[in-house]
Amino acid sequence: MAAAKEGDDEALYQPTCVDVEGVKWEKFGYILIACSTVIMTMQALGLGPSWVWVKADDATTILFTFELLVRVFEKGYLFFTEHEKNWNFFDSLVVAISLFSMMVAAKAAQDAASAGHGSSSNNGAMNKMKVLRTLRLLRLLRLFRVFKGIDKVNQFVDLGLNTVGVAFIAMTVGIGIICIMSTTCIAIWAAGGAWLRTHQLPALPQIE
Repeated sequence: MAAAKEGDDEALYQPTCVDVEGVKWEKFGYILIACSTVIMTMQALGLGPSWVWVKADDATTILFTFELLVRVFEKGYLFFTEHEKNWNFFDSLVVAISLFSMMVAAKAAQDAASAGHGSSSNNGAMNKMKVLRTLRLLRLLRLFRVFKGIDKVNQFVDLGLNTVGVAFIAMTVGIGIICIMSTTCIAIWAAGGAWLRTHQLPALPQIE
């Protein structure tokens, strides 16, 4: 059943500019993953000038973003409905983490440069760097894509992404309910205040 659906997706997909299901594009993705892993390893070991690895890391992040956007452009709605839609969501999640970590790194470097010797500013920059280190570890999730042909890996990724999807939907619904309740309370409070500006509450009857 899954093989038939995958065959239907391949039949529906027609390359526009680049064949994103071809061997060359797949190798391009694997090369990016390998380069990113090597760069992160060099950064962790502290080998070579750190600024070189920072620039190289930013370059691979931009290339990963480019690769993802090209796939979205080429596949259109198939990107969200095809057999590998969970892997597409997985790639989108990792790219989002990479972009966020790059922005956090840039902000932390800016704060560190402008902080001087201020203790509070330095503490803020250090906290951003701790977040960045955690995000860098999450970016190693890219390595799962190398093993996507293994059924166990596919099942693990599917289970993880389904859990994330359910948690995201639950969080969205919860935030929506809180927003509706907050808006309703604010509207009632504002309407009550406006009414009291032009009206007066009746006096309570006196009990003799």
